[in-house]
Amino acid sequence: MGIYDQSVGNPEETDKMSHNSGKSRGFENVKNSIADHLETVAEALADNTTGQDAQSGLARYGKQASEWLDQSAGYVRQFDYEQAEARVKECIKQHPGRSLLVAGAIGLIIGAVLRRR
Repeated sequence: MGIYDQSVGNPEETDKMSHNSGKSRGFENVKNSIADHLETVAEALADNTTGQDAQSGLARYGKQASEWLDQSAGYVRQFDYEQAEARVKECIKQHPGRSLLVAGAIGLIIGAVLRRR
């Protein structure tokens, strides 16, 4: 038995861990950027609608859209892609035939869209 922890001393494990943390950090940056933009748009929309008559339909729709954008920003900030990936993998294991059909349909749609360009 060595002095060093095996997970720290193993170069493959260390490389894998640093690669995953880089991917995770990049995804976190994109996620935070999207959430920041959603919050900025929500605040701008809320500011524009507060100056209008509160009873008008446009003001109500603007306020509702602002609330939805703000909620979407919160959802984006809390989204855990590793958990989502695990759920998708579990679903694929439980329903492999259906998963193949869905993947094939998505591939056909993407192929049709790209072919038209």
